[in-house]
Amino acid sequence: MKNKRTFLFACFVPCFLWAMADEPRPNFSFFGRLQLDGALFMREDYQPLGDGVGFRRVRLGTHVAIDNRFSGGMELDFTDGGVGIRDCYVKYTLNKEWSFRAGSVKENVTMESMTSANDLLFMESACVVSAFAPEFHLGVQGAWSRPRYRLEGGVFFKKISALKEKEFSEANNKEGVNEGISYTARGVWMPIAANQTRGFHVGASGSYRTPKTSTAVSDAVRYSAYSLSYITKLRFLDTGPVTSVSYDWLTGAELAGFYEGFRFQSEYMQNRTSRTDGHTSETFNGYYAQAGYLLFGGQQKYATSRGAFVAPKPGRSWGDVELALRYDRLDLNGTAVKGGSSEGWTVGVNYYATRYVKFQLNYSYISQDKYANAMGLAYVGYDSAGELTRKPAEVDESKGKASNAYGILGVRFQVSF
Repeated sequence: MKNKRTFLFACFVPCFLWAMADEPRPNFSFFGRLQLDGALFMREDYQPLGDGVGFRRVRLGTHVAIDNRFSGGMELDFTDGGVGIRDCYVKYTLNKEWSFRAGSVKENVTMESMTSANDLLFMESACVVSAFAPEFHLGVQGAWSRPRYRLEGGVFFKKISALKEKEFSEANNKEGVNEGISYTARGVWMPIAANQTRGFHVGASGSYRTPKTSTAVSDAVRYSAYSLSYITKLRFLDTGPVTSVSYDWLTGAELAGFYEGFRFQSEYMQNRTSRTDGHTSETFNGYYAQAGYLLFGGQQKYATSRGAFVAPKPGRSWGDVELALRYDRLDLNGTAVKGGSSEGWTVGVNYYATRYVKFQLNYSYISQDKYANAMGLAYVGYDSAGELTRKPAEVDESKGKASNAYGILGVRFQVSF
């Protein structure tokens, strides 16, 4: 589908001109977040992992309200020494039920990805969310919201968050390659949304996706996950470029609820990759279940405007402490593509010191199969000669188990405003 940039430009310009025509006085607000992480790796089987510290997120943003109809926002990410665009959109609010956004916006897939990074129950999302959730793409999105229901959907194109993705996109564009497109929708039912102390959430999502030109190979897709830590740059779970792709069909189901200081949340996601040129279609999937409980009388909070949890209300003047537990599983092993599978347990302690300051302590234990070799970068067992090997086909299980397992002790200091 050609001329996507012209299409998006045509969406932006009328909104701005219409918004400025009445010359109202804009109302600006600024926000930001800083997350400093540290990780200690232990009990590695074959692949050693380096301990370390680093910034997980360093972001600054602004929001502007023109009037009751028009608003906009932009958020920049400075995490890895560069500057990346995250949110960058214009919003039009028709009435209390309908609203529309255009720009770089987060695709409405999964409850966890619609949760602000400030309000995540654990330091990192479950592996299945890291692998499949598309996050920010250029596009146009609409939402219809009622007290008990929320429907949102949109048309999305490429990412604009990184220099390498921009270079890939421009190179493919010069070759006359279409940019790629996604149709994404999510529905949420919240039967007791008016109650502030308890709630229930059921959701489903679907996304039809063609390959984007912001990858090195124009007809390829790739799925990978950091395995619950951003400190190590090894993506053990990685399909590598899956070529000759016609389209992906991503589906998800959500179930969540809360009662006073307790909350639970679970999701299942499946991605089916349809391929051409005689290649077998591939199916990958995963799920997680997690729960948290505030120890000192706090109240869990849920935002119907996004269908996701937000920061809880502490039960004491000095804050509150939350205990959390999660199990997650991801399987990137298809028919011909073997990207590895994993399962993990995470125990967490969150201390909400103030509205703006949060401390997190996580311990995760992860077990992976022999195909989780980070595309040939990680050892996964011994070969017949008793030497470490990175190739799953060479692993001799008589010399030892064919997998990697390790523990992660992580800590985060977070400041947001």
